[in-house]
Amino acid sequence: MSVKTQAELETQLVQRLVQVEEGLLPEREAFGAIENWILHLYERKAFLHPNLKQWMWYDRFHDEWVFAGCGVRQGILMVINKTGGIKKLPYEDDVSNWCVLVQDDQPYGPLHIEELRDKFQRGEMKPEGLIWTPCGNEWIPVTDARIRNLIFGKDLKGG
Repeated sequence: MSVKTQAELETQLVQRLVQVEEGLLPEREAFGAIENWILHLYERKAFLHPNLKQWMWYDRFHDEWVFAGCGVRQGILMVINKTGGIKKLPYEDDVSNWCVLVQDDQPYGPLHIEELRDKFQRGEMKPEGLIWTPCGNEWIPVTDARIRNLIFGKDLKGG
């Protein structure tokens, strides 16, 4: 089983919806089992509901899925400590264009990748900073090579 990211699941949903609308794929086959739409973020789980196009968090205490407060292309799902949350985007967009930066225990964002690139080029990125991107499932240190790949347009998984 490969690890899925928020960006991958949202892209997959959009592609499958088009296939269903064009009659190329039956709805049952397009969306399959719930497990296909679950995102693992540290100890938390999120579920992209294919029919509602909404994200949900798993509430272990009540053993149920609850709405996260954002749909596809609307926000970044993230985990701080053990708490799941979202950072709403200023407008609907591909989530892979956005990230959240933490420096000095202060979150900044959501930041567009171009804003992050500008901060990087101006030398405003502190080495102890962390970045959360929907293209990954963890906080990544600013000094990690994957961040340079993200900023300068290469595959985040390489590095």
